[in-house]
Amino acid sequence: TLPCLWQRRDDSADLEFPEKEKEIRAKVEIRHLQTHFHHEMGCAKCHLLFHFSRKAIADLKQEHRHVTLMLSQMYSPNSVLVENRNRMKIRGLLQTRKQNDALIKERKAQLADLAKQVRLEKRIVNQRDINWRELEAKGHKHLQKKIELLEMRLSHVTVRYNTIMTRNNKLREETASLQIQKAIHDNCYWKLEKSLAQQNKLLEAAIEQATEDYEQWYGALSHSGQNLGLMGGASDECSKRETKTIQYNIRLLERKCALHQETRLKNFFLSKCADLSVLKEQAKEREAFEAAERAKTSQKESYEVAYKRLLELSDGDIDDFLEDFLEKDRRFFILFNYAIRLNVRNEGLRQKIETIEVRSWLSVQSRTPPCSRKITEEANKYEDKCKESSKLLGQIQSRVETLLKEMDCDTTKIVKPLGDSLVPVFGRSGLPIFPCHHPGKSCPPPALTVFKLSFCFPLSHQPPSASKRRRRFTSQSASGIKSPSETKSPPGN
Repeated sequence: TLPCLWQRRDDSADLEFPEKEKEIRAKVEIRHLQTHFHHEMGCAKCHLLFHFSRKAIADLKQEHRHVTLMLSQMYSPNSVLVENRNRMKIRGLLQTRKQNDALIKERKAQLADLAKQVRLEKRIVNQRDINWRELEAKGHKHLQKKIELLEMRLSHVTVRYNTIMTRNNKLREETASLQIQKAIHDNCYWKLEKSLAQQNKLLEAAIEQATEDYEQWYGALSHSGQNLGLMGGASDECSKRETKTIQYNIRLLERKCALHQETRLKNFFLSKCADLSVLKEQAKEREAFEAAERAKTSQKESYEVAYKRLLELSDGDIDDFLEDFLEKDRRFFILFNYAIRLNVRNEGLRQKIETIEVRSWLSVQSRTPPCSRKITEEANKYEDKCKESSKLLGQIQSRVETLLKEMDCDTTKIVKPLGDSLVPVFGRSGLPIFPCHHPGKSCPPPALTVFKLSFCFPLSHQPPSASKRRRRFTSQSASGIKSPSETKSPPGN
């Protein structure tokens, strides 16, 4: 920086020039200094720009070197091989993706077809159920049952309505009588309250008058005592005693009045309590009467509770629920009767096998070969029949078990009264069902084979006369066990 001109000059030189010239010179010097400052700032900016440009050139050179190295590595044979391999892998992955997409589309189409088939089957089953229900609803017995159910409901509703109306009438009468009693008690209470207020006023007036008389008398005594001050100590003591006696008498009167008021209040409350005790006794009698009525109507209400329970179980549709229950019950009894018949048939076959075994043993002892062949053939036939019937019995056993699970039925309650002959129907582990013709061996377990469609599945082929067949089964089960010759024809045929 240049030194200022006013620092170089002497005081003598300053005095020589006028003030205007001094100002002009100062302005010129300031301009020179500003221009010099601007030049210096421009040089500093140029130095900074040069420094930044050098740094940028160095960075670009480094990037150029890095790019050249990368290009040399990329165009090397190893990198070319790796790229080719990656391309092949990508192509293979794209092909597998296309194949997988095609498989997914095929599977989706198959699933859509299966869903359509399932929907159609469901519709067919629903239509069959609807048709069956319509046929049953058109029947005379079904309509009669519906009419009976509706009549029973109407009777229950009427009984309940009558009970409610009688109860309402009784409650209305009781409320009217209670209102009358309340009005009577209110009148008595207001009369007693008025008399008590009057007596309180009289007592207050008497107390005020007594206090005024006492004050007047005490004032007169004090005035006479002042006038007769020469009487001495004896007269003072007498006056004190008299004042004390008067105060004592006043307190006694006040306490007597308070005690009289308390006794009156006690008598009033005792009378009220006595009335309440009578009312409580009446309420107890009424509660006992209502409890007796509830005990009488509990039998009627049990029907209503059962009806509500049926509504809860059937979700509001009792007719369908009862129809399903009757259908399950019918199937169960059909299978049960069929199992009894098969059991009887198996027992007859077992007896025949035992007789044939005895005959074969006797024929072996007598050494007659043609008779033994016939007996063995008959034994084999009966054994095959026994196996087939045991298989059918096992199949029916499984179906009966599923029905019992659906109905939540306990098998022990059915097996105990009927005996051990129906144990194979409901299953018991460790019991051989039928002995074979070979001694010391037991028959194999029942397998799921089909003898005849109608014989194996008596419920699948139902003729239109289902009610007649049901009657026949129930009559057979009620009459007892039939012979094996009668049980040859299955129930479905």
